[in-house]
Amino acid sequence: MKTNHITIIKFGGSIITDKSKPYTPNLPIIKRLISEIKKVGIPVIVVHGQGSFAHTSAKKYGGKKGYSSLWGIAKVFRDAMEMNRIVMDAFMDAKLPAVSFRPNSLFMAKSGKIFTHNLEVISEALRQGLTPVLYGDVIMDKTWKTTIFSGETSTYHLVNFLSKKKIKVDKIIQVGATDGIYDNNNKTIRNITTNNYEEIKNYLFEAKTTDVTGGMRHKVEEAILVAKKGVATYIINGSRKGELSKLLMSKSTQLMTCIK
Repeated sequence: MKTNHITIIKFGGSIITDKSKPYTPNLPIIKRLISEIKKVGIPVIVVHGQGSFAHTSAKKYGGKKGYSSLWGIAKVFRDAMEMNRIVMDAFMDAKLPAVSFRPNSLFMAKSGKIFTHNLEVISEALRQGLTPVLYGDVIMDKTWKTTIFSGETSTYHLVNFLSKKKIKVDKIIQVGATDGIYDNNNKTIRNITTNNYEEIKNYLFEAKTTDVTGGMRHKVEEAILVAKKGVATYIINGSRKGELSKLLMSKSTQLMTCIK
């Protein structure tokens, strides 16, 4: 690895799929976001959501606290892998050397909390100049059998682990389908901090479609935890061409929310 700095990018399920239509990827958006990453050429870790893929089956067969049938949870596992395959195919088409790491093989939970992981492989991939790709997944749970493991949860544990490896996470970029977080007047809230979060959380909404992880509130709460570690999270609109590449180059973007 040529640098001890890294940026974590989260592709939200709302932007890389049509969450109103089960199993519908947004391939043009996926390909463009990856092209913007390649254009800038800095070391990144990519985490992607599931959108209308694994969220659809997870809502049917089991959510946060386990599954209703063995076949059902096998279907959720498979759907998560399918969304990841679509994203990885786009990386391959872009000739960007990315490698996929399945959270189910990296993390183990107990009562919904991570109690063991193997993230050494991530730092080794970075050292070799590869782009690690993780995703929202179902992971094994000692108490609940399985639990939902969101992309945002991945970012929190990555920040903790990488800091121990003396790798600084410069920022986290959440790429979604909105211009950041909106207030009651649909205006973008520019900054959210640990000081003003109690007031702002009244504006946050739960997922209205098939999201089993909790929607925007979950995303912001995880970002607040990361902010306490000294890492800012930026929420941008992935439908705006060039927004991701600008932020990767530390240039100003049109409308976004910064959580720090």
